[in-house]
Amino acid sequence: MSYSRVRIAARLRPAIPGEQHDKAIRLVRTDAGSAICVDNPRDPSQTFKYPFSSCYDEFSTQEEIFERDVQPLIELAFSGITVTVFAYGVTSSGKTHTMQGNKDQPGIIPRAVEDIFTRTASLRYQSSIQVSYMEIYKDEVYDLLVDRDTAAKLPVRENEFGQVFVANLSIVPVNTLQDFDKLFTSANKQRSVSSTNLNSVSSRSHAILTLHVSVVDPVHNMTLSGKLNLVDLAGSENNKHTGNDAARMAESAAINKSLSVLGQVVHALNSGASRIPYRNSKLTRILQDALGGSSEGLLICNLAPGTKFRQDTLNTLNFAVRSKNIQNKPVVNQQATIPVPGPSRSTIPLPAPSGRQSLLPNAIPGPSRLPGPRPSRAPRPSAIEVVDTRSLLPPATMVKHQPPPLPVHLTEEEINMRIAKAVELEVARRLEEERARERQRREEEEAAAEASRSASMQEESRSQDSSLQSLPSGLLTPLLKSSRDSHDDELKRRLDELEARFERANKTAVHLADALSPVSRKKTGRAYVALARSQSNKNNLEVALDLYRKAESYVPDNVKLKDRWIFFAPGV
Repeated sequence: MSYSRVRIAARLRPAIPGEQHDKAIRLVRTDAGSAICVDNPRDPSQTFKYPFSSCYDEFSTQEEIFERDVQPLIELAFSGITVTVFAYGVTSSGKTHTMQGNKDQPGIIPRAVEDIFTRTASLRYQSSIQVSYMEIYKDEVYDLLVDRDTAAKLPVRENEFGQVFVANLSIVPVNTLQDFDKLFTSANKQRSVSSTNLNSVSSRSHAILTLHVSVVDPVHNMTLSGKLNLVDLAGSENNKHTGNDAARMAESAAINKSLSVLGQVVHALNSGASRIPYRNSKLTRILQDALGGSSEGLLICNLAPGTKFRQDTLNTLNFAVRSKNIQNKPVVNQQATIPVPGPSRSTIPLPAPSGRQSLLPNAIPGPSRLPGPRPSRAPRPSAIEVVDTRSLLPPATMVKHQPPPLPVHLTEEEINMRIAKAVELEVARRLEEERARERQRREEEEAAAEASRSASMQEESRSQDSSLQSLPSGLLTPLLKSSRDSHDDELKRRLDELEARFERANKTAVHLADALSPVSRKKTGRAYVALARSQSNKNNLEVALDLYRKAESYVPDNVKLKDRWIFFAPGV
């Protein structure tokens, strides 16, 4: 398909009772189109004019907005294209009312779901509808279709084809409008909302509802997989007006930051920057496909008429002007399906194709405001074509467990990019394997070196033990006994000489202990303790004392061991 720009619709909400406003924001219609006009707050004689494809004043209805701007996009979803509709604006500007509405004035979401089920009921072949619903609260993603008390933060990932997705997000099939209403009502109760000075039920998170539409084309054995993303963005906030407490301030900071990144992405796309900061927030990461990607986009700018919102209104309109220059390249998502047994295809008459047509037997009436075809700037024109299959009977079954749909008719540049990405992944895999082998080799070398050191130290220890054991077994016993009777000079001299010997041996053991790893020191200490116990059982108390001291040099923090050799020390 050719390139298409993000379409813009601006909607001015009615004034709230008691709200101060000066009619400075108004809708102007001319033969050339419609525009939003805003008086310059610094110079009332000057007026800013913002022309958009669709503009709605405070008297516009929910039905008018849906039929004019949203309903034509739903047909694209049935053709296998991803469509994204945003509601953007300052807090209390009417975004949630536009998207959800109420019982008397249903918004875009309930009308879109009803329209989808109406279309599927008129299809002559099989289709399915699935729903996912998430919120982005303080830049973390949560599944609204599971219990919030047990809901985990969900990671945002990218598959090998560059498609961004939210891992572990629930996707629930719905068969009727009543099924959806029950699911959606329950999920909305889990959204993060709070009261501020500007809105008693202010949304504190961005919400993204996705309707997955799958349609089987039995003629070509293909399944078309389209999506309709309905995005209710949290409003930018001026904390001077909201009266936020500390908790609300933290939420407000996260909201404003993500919206700021959204503005940075739009600016980077318009300026042709080499790097687009999609990854700077979860919001832009998830909506990457709608911002310069492969989907159709509609941005609904909600405007508040109050004078205190004047600067916020100008910011919203300026953002819309920048956004309408974003170019997307929509693609049809389709995948092959297994042929269903039935009449031979050669016996089924096929109407002659006449360009890309809707898969619906009859288009639902409603004025289409989609922009006309533009010259393609792709290297070659797309050959994607959807054939009218109104004369076909529905297939008996639908294939399940299908792989994710992939874009078809890739350009040479896209093919080269995918080849480069595959090569990059393969190189990374081989590098990781090489690193693993290198780590294993180093570990084996270290283990061998440690075993060698341990063996040499054990050999040295045995030589020292043998020298100590060569002492006459009764050498110290009479001296210790005599020391308790008299303290003559000869006894002191011999004790000093013996202790000096022990001290030299102890220093040698300490030096050896420093060269060992903690595990080896502990093992060596245990070995000395075992030898000391053996000598103690043989009544070689002097040798046992020396061995306990050596063991203590290897495990100095062992209190029990220190108590043992103190117990054996002379004079204790």
